[in-house]
Amino acid sequence: MDTDSLVVDTALLAGSMILENGGETFRAEETAVNLCLAGGCDSASAIAFATGVLITVKKDSKTSSALKRITKRGTDLVRLDGTNSIVRNFIKGDITLETAHAELTELSEKKSTHNLLGLLASALAAMFFALLFGGNAFDAAVAFVAGFAVKAVSVSLKYTNIYNFAVSFIGGCVIAIVATFSVFLFKMGNIGSIITGATMPILPGLMLTGAIRDTVTGDLMAGTTRIVESLLVAIAIASGVGIVLSAYISMGGVL
Repeated sequence: MDTDSLVVDTALLAGSMILENGGETFRAEETAVNLCLAGGCDSASAIAFATGVLITVKKDSKTSSALKRITKRGTDLVRLDGTNSIVRNFIKGDITLETAHAELTELSEKKSTHNLLGLLASALAAMFFALLFGGNAFDAAVAFVAGFAVKAVSVSLKYTNIYNFAVSFIGGCVIAIVATFSVFLFKMGNIGSIITGATMPILPGLMLTGAIRDTVTGDLMAGTTRIVESLLVAIAIASGVGIVLSAYISMGGVL
């Protein structure tokens, strides 16, 4: 691969990494452009949207463009920080273009090594949210289990071809099943507090915040797309919870 192609490919990789892991659209564009300019291009333009990144560069009167399709999106602050660090190191001249490309490729292909920590964090967040919404110690304990379970399901499905909305729907079902089963088995607890507490960590809050920021900064298409996506994810979670609760009520359960 020649140097010009490597610059564009590295910029596409960096921009797509930011979008795939919860970064804002304008940040992906800014990162790609700065990387291209640092790589020796005379000028560079980038357009990022929810499903792809398009980059056009000009060097020595020669113009070239490249597009990278994005199929999966989520939130991974470790990958975001790693991507930003690699790009900054290249721009400052601390690493070569080849090294930057290799490190970005390795980071994009690396699976998360903090699954247990993520599971515990999700479980603890669910537990404290249950207490915040008026639950007692029993509700908090069940919410802890539900938060742990839904995060485990999410992690196990992350590297499959299943759609994000289906994962959210399944997560809602898991939370409602754990809540209703626990209340039915022990004859105590508040289903509402448990479900609300366990649902909070999986709501698309960061996605919605990024969407609003994109809209405010003028990226109307990306912002609108992310707002719609966050609403659909919330609807999928609510649908999963609602179906399980309907089944529970139809079998004689009481909310």
